[in-house]
Amino acid sequence: MSALAIDVGGTKTLVGLVGDDGEVLAEREFATRVDGDDIDDIDTVVEGVRAALSDWDAAPEIAGAGFPEYVDARGRLTSHEVLTWSHQPEQVLTEALRAAGAAHPVVRIESDVRLGAWGELRFGAGASFDSFVYISLGTGLSSTVVVQGRPWPGARGEAIALGEWPSPDEGTNLEAYASGTGIERRYRELTGRELDGRALAAAARAGDDVAAGVLASAGTALGRACAQLVAVLDPAAIVLGGGLGTAGTPLTAALERAYAGAGRRPSHPPLLPAALGHRAGLLGAAALAFSAAG
Repeated sequence: MSALAIDVGGTKTLVGLVGDDGEVLAEREFATRVDGDDIDDIDTVVEGVRAALSDWDAAPEIAGAGFPEYVDARGRLTSHEVLTWSHQPEQVLTEALRAAGAAHPVVRIESDVRLGAWGELRFGAGASFDSFVYISLGTGLSSTVVVQGRPWPGARGEAIALGEWPSPDEGTNLEAYASGTGIERRYRELTGRELDGRALAAAARAGDDVAAGVLASAGTALGRACAQLVAVLDPAAIVLGGGLGTAGTPLTAALERAYAGAGRRPSHPPLLPAALGHRAGLLGAAALAFSAAG
């Protein structure tokens, strides 16, 4: 059995056919257009999915799709924080699968961070745990809690907002302080220079004290937040994903130190790097689809 997996991001969308063992059988990437009031991202995604299914000559009966928005328990997008959209994706994706030849398609929609957790739960670093906290640290910052083998959505689908926690800078939240966008902004404000996250890490290693300080302070704030999550939730593990979270930079080194030093218990739950890389959302979409199909 294979599932159609769709991972929609603010700049690009990844679509694939995934087997129930996690093997990616086919894969395609295309741009997610978000600028312009006359452009609907959902239509762009559906057009890309239709083209991929036609090229692959495939009509899977099950599909999972993730979006960088709040998604409620019914699979409905409830925010417009990243994407421009005017209608819900479940119905139009179902119609696209029927047009491709699927007899009784089942489509499930989720937030992108919960799909990352689904992927790590079924195929990655969380596979041996019944509960864990999954944190996605990249351009932004978000999280989800896996409880009894399922990502917990919350009453309104909004249990993903670690980035909205307060930061050490009064008046800013943790995402604005410690995400990729946040550290780039803070470095620019201190130096007047533009560096992306990867260049910032290289500058810190080369002796740039400002870059090192920005990364270390971000990591320390995140490490303390992880310790607070553990104190409240007592998960079996924390899985750190996202491009910045798995990059092995001075930020993650500072995060690990702060996490190890902030707890009150004799031992911490392990802090583990996510295992699936850029395919976490894609494989999570497949895992969600397989779960829906039983």
